[in-house]
Amino acid sequence: MARKNDATAPEPEEAQAVDPTAAAPTPEVVPAEPAPAASSVPPSLLEKVRSNRTGPLAAGLGVAFAVALLLAVLVPNVPNLYALTVLGLMLTAAVGFTVRYLSHERDLKAQAVGFVATLLGIHIMGVTGTIDTTGGGLDGLLGLIGAEAPGFDDALLGALATPAVSAGGVLCGLIAAIIVGWGPRERD
Repeated sequence: MARKNDATAPEPEEAQAVDPTAAAPTPEVVPAEPAPAASSVPPSLLEKVRSNRTGPLAAGLGVAFAVALLLAVLVPNVPNLYALTVLGLMLTAAVGFTVRYLSHERDLKAQAVGFVATLLGIHIMGVTGTIDTTGGGLDGLLGLIGAEAPGFDDALLGALATPAVSAGGVLCGLIAAIIVGWGPRERD
């Protein structure tokens, strides 16, 4: 079966020679589309905190102190291990997830931020709650000699004046660091 040659296809002998001195054809210039206008919506407060280098630390410390002072009120009159463990884990989760959500990366720096914020929060909660609630039982005894037990503000000052190193605080700080660094970060 014979093939039919296309009438428009040039034969190899008829191929045109390229003249090297001839000007190259200029490509047709298409006008560029204007760049889209920048969004006039300002970044959200959370995005501002994320973009700040110390934003996750400040937010973590803020959550740690706020939750610590709120939970210090819940420490029972006779502090026991169960109550302090449950309250400590609530504070640990709050700080850990706050720092995890606000950090762009889940690196060692973010884990250190979660550790330090949790350690300070646990210390403030434990010391303030323990001093404030145990002083309530001493009111009758101290009232006999004309003194009074320390109040919440004195307990807070005592917590801020003492070093924040305890096994419970370190353990909660490590748990918060694990929460911050667990798994790869999902990109939005």
